Amino acid sequence: MASGLSPQERKLLDGILDVLIPRNPARGIPGAGELGVADFLIECAAKDESFDVAIRMILERASGGNIEDVRRIETEASDAFARLLEQSYKGYYSRADIRTKFGVGAHPPHPEGYEVAPESPELMESLTAPVRARGRAYRDTPAGDKNAE
Repeated sequence: MASGLSPQERKLLDGILDVLIPRNPARGIPGAGELGVADFLIECAAKDESFDVAIRMILERASGGNIEDVRRIETEASDAFARLLEQSYKGYYSRADIRTKFGVGAHPPHPEGYEVAPESPELMESLTAPVRARGRAYRDTPAGDKNAE
């Protein structure tokens, strides 16, 4: 997407992005199109020809950038849509100014990481109960099996 998008294509992509990640005015959270995530997608497409093809395919199928459009494209071009959705999330949630609106630190997730509270013993019990109830689900390896190490 070295040549970028025409103004009409950009408006269409911004509309699609605002459907994928809509704004929440009550919390001051912008939609993905409004935030300019299309710029991130254009950069990705410039580095990855197959992603460029996916975006072009989506834009060719789009007519209004509304929810009906997005649902139809998701059905008709599911692989291209899945790639667009993944990259849109990356472009949106990688921004420090957006992460802080969701109560997550502005710093990158790695190498510092985010503080995660430990799970309670009750939660761990409920999460592991189905696995423990299932019982043993493996076989012992024969003695001397070199692949067992």
